[in-house]
Amino acid sequence: MDTEYFQEMKLVCIPAYDEEKAIGDLVKRSLKHADKVIVCDDGSTDDTAKIAKESGATVISHKKNEGYGSSIITLFERARQESADTMITIDGDGQHDPDQIPLLFDTLQQNNVDVVIGSRFLDKASGIPGYRKQGIKIITSAANFGADFKVSDAQSGFRAYSKRAIESIHPTETGMSVSTEILLKISNKGLSLAEVPITISYGDDTSTQSPVPHGIAVLMNTLKFISVKHPIPFYGFPGIILIITGSIIGYQFLDAYLNRQVIFLGSLMASIILFLVGTILCVTAVILFSMATLMRERQ
Repeated sequence: MDTEYFQEMKLVCIPAYDEEKAIGDLVKRSLKHADKVIVCDDGSTDDTAKIAKESGATVISHKKNEGYGSSIITLFERARQESADTMITIDGDGQHDPDQIPLLFDTLQQNNVDVVIGSRFLDKASGIPGYRKQGIKIITSAANFGADFKVSDAQSGFRAYSKRAIESIHPTETGMSVSTEILLKISNKGLSLAEVPITISYGDDTSTQSPVPHGIAVLMNTLKFISVKHPIPFYGFPGIILIITGSIIGYQFLDAYLNRQVIFLGSLMASIILFLVGTILCVTAVILFSMATLMRERQ
C-alpha cells in the first residue's frame, strides 16, 4: 500500500448484491489504496459476504435485499462511526477499476473539494452501451435542473467524499435514485464538487434489472426531489398556465351561452377541471416554497 494513504483514515465502501464472481478481486485491489474496505452485502443469496470477508473486507450484512440505496445509507452510517476522513464508494459488480481509486482521492485533496465523481462521459473511450448512455443523460439532465451545479454523470456509483460530506449527507432513498438524491443534497448543503474521467467495463453486463422500467423509476424519483426544491417552476408555472387556459375556455363557454344560447357542456367541464387543477398546483407551489424557505432559514 502506498505510504501516503496512511495519513488519514481512508475507507473504500462497496455495496454488493450477488457479486461473488467479482467481489474478491475488487476487495483485494481496493485494499491497496485504502486503510479499510467495507462491503455492505445486501441480502445476497450467493457467497458474496463470505468471499468478501476472506479477501480482507469488513462485511456488513442486510438480512434481506433492501436495494442499492439502502446499502449506501448503511455505508454512510458506518463511515461516520469509523470517523473516516475520506470515503470512496465503488460498485460491487467489477465494472469500475479499483486502480483509479487514487485518482479520486488525490482530486479530493488537491482541489480541496467535498465530493469527487468518477464520470463515464468525460472519457470518450469508455464504451458505454447506447441505451444506457441515453438513459443516463436524461436522468443527468433532470438532476442538473435541480442542482446548483452541472455534472456529466449523475448515476455514477464511483465517488469520493470528504469528512464534511460524510457528516453532512444523510441519504434516504433505498433504490438506485439515491445517486441523484445525494447530488441534490450536495447542492442543498452547499458542498463543492468535481468530476474526473474514469474507465468502465461493460464486457459482462451484470445488471439484473430491465433498463426501461429501472430508468423510469429513477427519473420519477429524481423529479420528486426536484419538485420539492423548485416548486415554483415545477408546480406554479404549469398551474398558472392551466388557470389561464381554463379561464379562456370558460369565457368561450359564457360567450356562446349568452350570445347564442348554446350550451357546450364539454367546454364547461374542461374549464372547471383545468381551473381547479391549476389552482391546486399553484397552492402546492406556494406551500412547498414556504416550507423550503423556512427549512433553509432554520439551517
